Amino acid sequence: MKSNLKKLLQSVIASSMATLASTYGAKAMPSYQFADDLSDSSTDEYGQASKDTNVKMLLHLNSDDTYTLAAHRSHSSHRSHSSHRSHSSHRSGSSHYSHYSSTTYSNTSNSTISPANYTLGSRTLSLNSYGADVKALVDLLVKHKYMEPNSASTNYSGYVIFDIKVRNAIQIFQKDAGIVQDGIAGTSTIAKLQTWVPKTFNLGDRLLKKGMQGADVTQLKNILIDKELLNKPFVKGEINFDITIEQALKRFQDSIGIEASGVVDTQTLYFLKK
Repeated sequence: MKSNLKKLLQSVIASSMATLASTYGAKAMPSYQFADDLSDSSTDEYGQASKDTNVKMLLHLNSDDTYTLAAHRSHSSHRSHSSHRSHSSHRSGSSHYSHYSSTTYSNTSNSTISPANYTLGSRTLSLNSYGADVKALVDLLVKHKYMEPNSASTNYSGYVIFDIKVRNAIQIFQKDAGIVQDGIAGTSTIAKLQTWVPKTFNLGDRLLKKGMQGADVTQLKNILIDKELLNKPFVKGEINFDITIEQALKRFQDSIGIEASGVVDTQTLYFLKK
């Protein structure tokens, strides 16, 4: 196999197997080997005899930017390996298909469904998943303030990736929702996220810092206004902890002789409420 073709196929199968494993579990993964064609060989890529009856997955790159994923069961009944070296020259379709079962896929997906057509909830999402459903998941995480806007990563094809940031956000959400914190977006997690009503936080319920939003941020700002560190008017509802609030909080922390971290921790809260 030529090195550039092998590298391309390795990239394709790595992506495909990762998504298959996340969807169906590692035990569902077949063994596989690479080949320039779907030739019938009694040895694998590394020259080791394949005398057992294990199913192996072979990939063949087609000229139309698709690849064929074929299941091949090795056995001793093959009489001539040369007769299988070319699909176009093979005349006996019945004997050929007794050894191969193949399906053609797009290089951008592990199935006939394009990543652009995945809908949220149609599959389990985990680390390294990508597609339209991952983007929809990230949009919900941003909506509910578990991720910052425009913080998602994309792959070379432009699809949003389920990376470490997404997994961490999912785990934080799962903790708030009272479900298993496995960092995987399965049916239960997605359903809860789609119907999530954010908890109302009061000042002191959580560590508070820039970028967060809620009623507790509103309470913080009003205290800082009352202490004449910010200008009126007083505010209502849920607001964002912006740089203006952070700078005012740092001035307050500095004025009472504690670390000017710009974060409302237990110590800062004590002095804010005095």
